[in-house]
Order: sequence, then C-alpha cells, then structure tokens
Amino acid sequence: MVDGVRGSTLVGRTDELRMGCDLVDALLAGRGGSMVITGSSGVGKTALARAIAAEAQSPRYDAARIAVSMVTAAESERDWPYSGLHLVVSGMVGALSPGDQPGVETLVAELFGRLDEASGPREVAMELLPLIGAMEQPVLAAVDDAQFLDARSHEALGIIARRLGALSLTLVVVGEWSAGSAPVLDGLPTLRLRELASEDVVDLLQGAYPDMAGTVAEELGSRAGGNPRTLLDVADRLSPEQRRGQITLDRYLPTSTAVRDMVLAELDELNDGQRFALLVAAASEDDRIGPVLTASADEAGDVGQWLLSRHLEASDGSYRWRRPAVGWIAWRASNLDERRRVHERLAEAYDGLDAERVSWHRAGAQDEPDEDLAAELEQASRELRQRGELARSYLFARESVRLTAGSRKRVERSLSTGKLAAFAGRADEAMRIARERNRADVSGEQGAELALLEVRAHLIDDGHVPTDLIEVHADALMDTDPDRAAQFWLVGAAGFADRLELDDAVDYLTRVERHLPLLCPDTVGSYRRITAWIAALSGEFDRAAMLIEADGPASGVFAEADRCLRHAMVLTRAERFDEARRLLQIITEQRRFGDSSAVVGNAWSVAGVLEIRAGRLAAAKKAAESWRRVVGPHPPHQGRIPAYMIRAHALMGDVEAALQCQEAAQTLARDRGDWWTRALVQSESGAMYLRLNQLDEAMSALERARHYALACDDPSVLATEPDFIEACVQRGDLERARAALAAYEARASRVPTSWARHTVARCRALVAEGEESVELFAVAAQTCSDSASPVELARTQLCCGERLGELGRHPEAVEWLHRAIVLATESGATGLATRAQEELGSVARGVLAIPRQRRALDPLTESERRLVALVVAGRRNREIAAELFVSVRTVETHLGKIYRKLGVRSRAELAGMAVAAHASSDGTDESSRD
Repeated sequence: MVDGVRGSTLVGRTDELRMGCDLVDALLAGRGGSMVITGSSGVGKTALARAIAAEAQSPRYDAARIAVSMVTAAESERDWPYSGLHLVVSGMVGALSPGDQPGVETLVAELFGRLDEASGPREVAMELLPLIGAMEQPVLAAVDDAQFLDARSHEALGIIARRLGALSLTLVVVGEWSAGSAPVLDGLPTLRLRELASEDVVDLLQGAYPDMAGTVAEELGSRAGGNPRTLLDVADRLSPEQRRGQITLDRYLPTSTAVRDMVLAELDELNDGQRFALLVAAASEDDRIGPVLTASADEAGDVGQWLLSRHLEASDGSYRWRRPAVGWIAWRASNLDERRRVHERLAEAYDGLDAERVSWHRAGAQDEPDEDLAAELEQASRELRQRGELARSYLFARESVRLTAGSRKRVERSLSTGKLAAFAGRADEAMRIARERNRADVSGEQGAELALLEVRAHLIDDGHVPTDLIEVHADALMDTDPDRAAQFWLVGAAGFADRLELDDAVDYLTRVERHLPLLCPDTVGSYRRITAWIAALSGEFDRAAMLIEADGPASGVFAEADRCLRHAMVLTRAERFDEARRLLQIITEQRRFGDSSAVVGNAWSVAGVLEIRAGRLAAAKKAAESWRRVVGPHPPHQGRIPAYMIRAHALMGDVEAALQCQEAAQTLARDRGDWWTRALVQSESGAMYLRLNQLDEAMSALERARHYALACDDPSVLATEPDFIEACVQRGDLERARAALAAYEARASRVPTSWARHTVARCRALVAEGEESVELFAVAAQTCSDSASPVELARTQLCCGERLGELGRHPEAVEWLHRAIVLATESGATGLATRAQEELGSVARGVLAIPRQRRALDPLTESERRLVALVVAGRRNREIAAELFVSVRTVETHLGKIYRKLGVRSRAELAGMAVAAHASSDGTDESSRD
C-alpha cells in the first residue's frame, strides 16, 4: 500500500499515485481531466496507470459509480487512420453499465461508420465530444503504449483531452515518446516518471524477493539504477545465496535478452570504437573520467565525446552512467579478447596515477598464473582491509588466489579470502573455501586455520556450535599450538554465550585460562571480550567493566569490529546506554568496518535491544527496521530483534506489527531450537498479551517464560517477573503475586540494576492494598527516577492512577494519569498512553457534566467549563478542536484564559481542580439533602 492511498502495492510512487487519485476525486465531483504519463521503458508507467484504475474501482470511490477502461495500443495498427481512437472509445463504451451502453454504442457506431480518409481530426473530435457528454456514468479511460496510436487518433485525442473540464471523462495517456514526436499532447498535464530512489529500490526488491538482504538490494540499486523492470529482471537471475548475501554478486550482473534490448537496443549497431569505449567505461572501477578517455583515445573517431553525449554524465573529474545497466550489458556481450584489451588499456591509463588499479587491471588482462602480480594483489587487499574497504579487499584477495600457481601459497591466500567472506556474512563462500582443508596438499597448520574458518561459517549460517569440529582440532593443537587451540575454544564460547548456554561457554573459557600466559595479544583480547560478555549476562557488571577497560585496541579490522560490538553489548547490559550507543554508531552510521550484513545487522540488533531497555521506542523501531533492511526479512539466525519488538510494538499500540513480530520470532525459535530464543518469545508475547488485557494468554506465556527466567542470574536478561506479578494482581491472585515478588526481590537484590530496583518497587505497591499501596507507589515513582526507563516510569504512574481511581481518590488519580500520558507519549509508548487515557476517562466520567454550583469553577463561562470537561477526560488539543468544531489555536487561546482565571499552570493542575470541585459539589449536595 502506498502511504495514504489504500488498495495499492505500488512502491515509491506515493506522490504520483496521489495525483492520479486527485483526478478521480475531481471526476466524482463532475470535473473531467487528463494526464499524460511518460518515462523510459520499464520505469513503471503501466503499473502506475493500473494502480490509478484500481483506486478508481476501490471501495473508497464506490466501484459502482466509475466505469474504468484500460486499453493497449498495438503497433501493427499504427498505419490505420482512427484505429487507435476506435480502440479507446470502444473501451470506454464497453466499460459503461449495461443500462447506459445501448444508446451511446449506437451513436459511436454511426460516427465511426461515417469516417473516411477525408475526415479531419478536429472534425472527428468535435463530433465525439457531445457523445462523451451524453454518458451519465463517470468514466476513467487509460490508454497504454499510446506512442503506437496512429497520428490522426493522437491529434483527435489531444483535442478532446483539452476540453474535458465540464465532462464526466478522465483520460490517462501512457507512453514513451521521443522529443517532439507527439506535439498534439503538448500543454496537457504531463507526469514524467523518474527511476526509484534508493530506499524504494530496497522496498521493491525485498517485496518481490522476501529472502533478499538489504545490503544486496542496496548494491543492486547502486549498480543497476532505479528502473523497476531492470531490477526485478536482474534479481530473478540471482541465486538464493546471492540474494541472501551469502555469495558475492558478479561484477557484471546477469540480465535477459528482453532487458538488454530495452536498455541498449543499438548495441549491435555500434562501431568498434564506440563499443570499445563503452567497455572501458564499464570496466573502470573508480568512475574517474580521465583514465576512461585516455584509454579510449586511440580508437577511431571522437568516441570520448560520443560516450559523454550518449551514455555518461561527467562532473568534477568523475562520471556516472545515464542508465547504469548499459555498462554491464555491454560487458556481458563482449568476448575475452575485447575484455583483455580493455584492461590493458586501463592499466596503461592508470600508470603513475593509482598503483592499486594498475594491479587490478593487469590482473583483468591476465589469464595465466602470475606470482608477482598475485603478490601485488595480496598486498593491496591487505592495505584495503586496514582502510576499512572490505568489499574491495575481498575482490583483490579473490583475484590474488586466481593468479597463484603454488598450492601452498594458494591455500594461504584462499584462507584470507575466506576470512573476508565470513566477516561479510557470506557463510556459503566461507564454507566452500574452508573445506579445501581436505585436500592432500594442505599443511597441518593450514588445515587447522581452515577448520577454524569452517567453525565460524557454521555459526554465521545457523548459530549452532559445531562442538565435534572444535574438540577434534583444539585437542590436537593444545600441546603444540595452544594459541590456535584457544581460538577454537573462544569461537565456541562466543557461540554458546550468544545462545545463553553459559555453562558450556564457561567450560570453554576455563580451558583457555589454562593456557592464558602463552596466548598472543589478539587472542587474549578475544578472551577478555567473551569473558566480559558472560560476566555481564551473569550480572557481574563490575567484573565485565574491568575486562573491557583492559581490552585495548585490536591489531586487525576483524578483531576491532568484534571489540566494538562486544563492548557495546556489555555496556548495554550494564545500562550504560550512551556509551554503548556511540560504539554502535561507529558500525551502523560511520560504517568504519564496511557494509558487512553480519556486522552491521548484528549492530542494529543490539541497538534495538538497547533502545527498548532505554525506553526510546521510536529509536528501537528504527533500529529494527534498519536490521531488517540489512539482513533481509528471513535471516538465517542473526539477531533476536523480532522477539524484542513484540513488546515494543504492543507498547506503541501497533498490535498488528506486534503479532507479525511474534510470528517471525516463533519461526526463528523453531529454526534455532535453543531454549533462550523460545523463552524470549514467550516472555515478550506474555508482555504483549498483558498490554492487551488478555490475561489468560498472558499468564500462560509468562508462566513458561518465568521458568526460564529463574535460571538467569540477572533478572533483566529475561524481563518476565514484573509482568508475571502484574498479571497475577490483575487476575486477583494476590497470594501468588506476593510469592513471586519475594523470589524476585531476592534475585534483584543480587543484581540491583536500575530496571530491577524500579520494577521491584512498583511490584511492592501492586501487591499492597489500600493506603499502603498508595504510599508504596509514591516510593516507586521516585525509585531510580533519573535512570530507569521512561516507559517503566510511565507504567508505574499508570498503575498508581488506576489504584487511586479504585480507592475513589479521583483528583489524585487524574494527576497521576496525566503524568503517565505525557511520559508515555514522549517515549513513544502510544499504546500505554491510550490505556492511561481510557482509565482517565473512566475516572473522570462524572466530570463531563460539570454543575453550575461548583464554586471553584464559577469564574468560567459555560463554554470554558465544557472545554475543561474535555481536558479532564484526557482529550488532546487537536481532539478538543475537532469535537468543538474550532481550530487548535482557538483551543490553545481559551486554555490560556482558563489558566489565568483559575491560577493554574498545567493541564494536570486544571484537571485536579475540576475533579476536586466536582467532589466538593457532590458533598455539598449530599449535606443539603440531609
């Protein structure tokens, strides 16, 4: 669905579709009109016209009122005078309701029966206009491929289109015209469709291919442009592994003959020089125009000028393709000799300008092994990796492997390539390289390194720890190479820790500790990070902080990325949110470690959890959306953000999104099969049901989750217990709630996070009764008020308001509920704010009719009292304005006068005074009756 326009799945055309809907709205109001939709082939002209037609037939416009016709012109009828006009008018008549057809159909048949070679377009148009005016039913007529209409039909339709203002016809003309080829359409409202923006490209591709990773969609958009037909054609030819980002995309993308003919129909007609210039521009890696023109200069004719005038746009020494697909379509149509010559020329052009690109193009021209060149590429790959250009580093590493002759050196370089693939999240590529360890010419040391790569690839692919592989290799190495053995144990420990299987993780760490003095600095750093993470999960925050403070900068980009991410995870657990956020921004915004879907996706997942714990729900939603764009809607296992977003969406009031996340998280739990993911889904689902007041479902889910939560040292790891206690209270089971609170208090005292301390204080108030509960709520509201999540604070204020309402203390209840509404709204918890508003309406129901004898409100006029009543009921200024049929500014002005008359400074004070006055007047009435 396009934003604000129902019934459409069109991507990236919100404004354009709204323009079409405006035409339909005008048609219903009795004003006809026209629109010409044009643009390049495949850009989505037909799709937009169909979407406008679909909108006209949607319930929004009452399908029975508008007749919709959509016809497509045929090139084969282009030489028949008025054949196109006959097609359009016949379609219009055929779309009319049966009762309207006969008379009009007869008149149209008579008109076309009289047409001959001498009939002029203006004469025909003037005869058709009264027939159109005779149609009582509004008609939307769309003409696709209108460039194929015959010339006379073109002219007649143009004349008609300019005179539709008073008629019940809207004409939508769709076509692709070269400049000046359809002058009769000049002056008509024209919509020229451009290519999709980058964010719309991602939406289009992920909508069509649910398994596509966001990074792959972004890369396709940058390389293929924003033409929808080209994008979908290319995506259809990718393998599932390529769409998921597990295998690198080919530099020159695959496409169909149909798209080739659409984009570069003149390819076969180019001369040798033009063809060569296109190939040079396609092979250039950095888009610098100078080397391209230099490499093309020896060709016959001024091919450089031709290239710039037809296919490239140059600016500030660089260039961009007018149509990005042209380059790789031309390259795929070339032969090996042409490609070799292009690379040779580019290597010469870059000589003295850029040594890395000289090496790259020399490699492109080389088919046979070349050890010197392979060594150059290997060194360039290493330097690119250190600069954070990991995608290019991978490409150079792969070329280095291709040109290596010796088997030992080839395995060594393959290993570097595999590490880059694993870092980028390309598990299949990494696994394929890792399995070269079974070859006879692989040394023992290389075999161990490749086995370690395979372990990492397994974790990336499905999250399971391959213990057999770890045990076999680590046991074989621990006496002769303890550092490499420790690396196996640490990878396994990290995998178990991320599944919260802490006993197994600690077992591996214990083995590492026996060899700690023998380990290299990078391995010690990895040990500290994993140990800190396990300490943070166990609630040992001081120990975790000490470990990450001792963990200095790593020596390589892989280790430094791990360091950045692990430190952020530890700091999030320790509620040091600002520090964690800054570290994550290095990965997600600065992209210091490139665009790896594994690294960036994991960082967004951690950011989502961080923002939920910090009570910033809008930021959490943004992080979850970014995570999905990076890893795709169906990731193999990375990140549990869908589970966490069940609660977040429920708090935001978006139940549909919460249920969608629940479904995705349940799939994730089934695929992973670990207890932690299942428990998390139960816990967050229970929180959602509690927000929805579905207490039976909430208790069922929370009971199962609590069983797992009690096994965690830190209660905040699985935030189940406060929800469970509140659900027990709402069901009236105070005895069970108090027993659960006793257990929770004992656990929270051992790991006293701000979240735990605040929620314990709220739960104490919830299980208390009468005046004691009010006093405890006041204590809870002050407990960690400067460090606890604003969402948790709003929940406490809401619970307090509910309790005060139950006790009949309405003025105080109103004040607490107003506070809850403000805080919940500020933190994005719209669902929580709505619940507080509903409770406020219940508490203030008797205040809506304020009697005249309320002395406190005597200074107010009747209309001002009515406005006060709406404020007490929890209405916002915009809602009050709508109910009273005035502007928001008028409401604000009257509220200012009321504040001054009564001497109050806020809505909460005003509501409290109004409720108190009502209670006082009720008491006065009772006394007078006595």
